[in-house]
This record gives sequence, structure tokens and C-alpha cells, in this order.
Amino acid sequence: MSQLYENKTFSNSGMITLPKKWRQRFGLIPGRMAELIYQNDSIYIKAARKHSTNNKRYISEKGTVHIPKELREEMGITPQDPYNLHINEEHNCFILTCKDH
Repeated sequence: MSQLYENKTFSNSGMITLPKKWRQRFGLIPGRMAELIYQNDSIYIKAARKHSTNNKRYISEKGTVHIPKELREEMGITPQDPYNLHINEEHNCFILTCKDH
């Protein structure tokens, strides 16, 4: 079960900030890779598995992760579109959904 953490809008660069409390709990530490899985019109963000073929991005020092352009296009996201960030403690991941899609 996931809980809504926040509502925000996408930046021009596609960067989102992951909340520190859960980032640490989920193993998404700056300098490590996050795995981005596009499924059911959502992007699941979790610690990368070693042999995964999913999209991977580094977590920045400020706790941000870049959502690749191809995933944003797949979801129909443009800059300034609203999104929701959900916390899923059961699966140790964040779930990004678009409010208007």
C-alpha cells in the first residue's frame, strides 16, 4: 500500500527530489544507482539491482534523480505538469504518477 507524499510540478530538466527519510530507508543514497521502472502509467523508483536492464540513474548529493526524457515522453509529461510522489514502504520504493494522465 502506498501513501501520497507530495504534489509538485515537473521541472524543465526532469529532476525530482526524493524525501531524505525514505530515501535512506530504501537504500537510495547519494552516489548510488536508482532503478526506474515504467509500469501501469507510473514510474517506480527503487535501489538498482545489479543485473537489471531497467533504466538506471544516480542519486545526486541533494537527493534528486533525473527522470529520463524517454520515460517522460512515454507518460506524456511536459515541463510544469503536476505529479504525485507516493511512498511504498512495503516494496521500498517511490511511485511517481501524473495527476492529469
